[in-house]
Amino acid sequence: MSSEACLVFFGVGYEPSESELEALEMRRHPLMIAARKAGLRHYWANFGFGEEKYYVFVGAQIGIIGAEIVAEVGIPSEAFRTMIEETTAKLREANVPGTPMLWLQLLST
Repeated sequence: MSSEACLVFFGVGYEPSESELEALEMRRHPLMIAARKAGLRHYWANFGFGEEKYYVFVGAQIGIIGAEIVAEVGIPSEAFRTMIEETTAKLREANVPGTPMLWLQLLST
């Protein structure tokens, strides 16, 4: 049984091309390698309900909220500010392209 959930992530989001999917499956995609080297998290999945729509996120995973996972995630404001600053610095040092932002992405688990 699958249910809807929401990925909560701070960092950069990227829509890979079809030719990049094998590297993602094998965990050899350059963004994954950069994330590991920089001490960052990465998350990728098919987010296209009924169609293929892949995204890769690199940065800090705050949580996944859903009826079959957890109902809520909280982070104190000071800890959130620190996470934003540290994640942004690590993304810059790792030369990960894109503007870091807060992502709330619906997915099917």
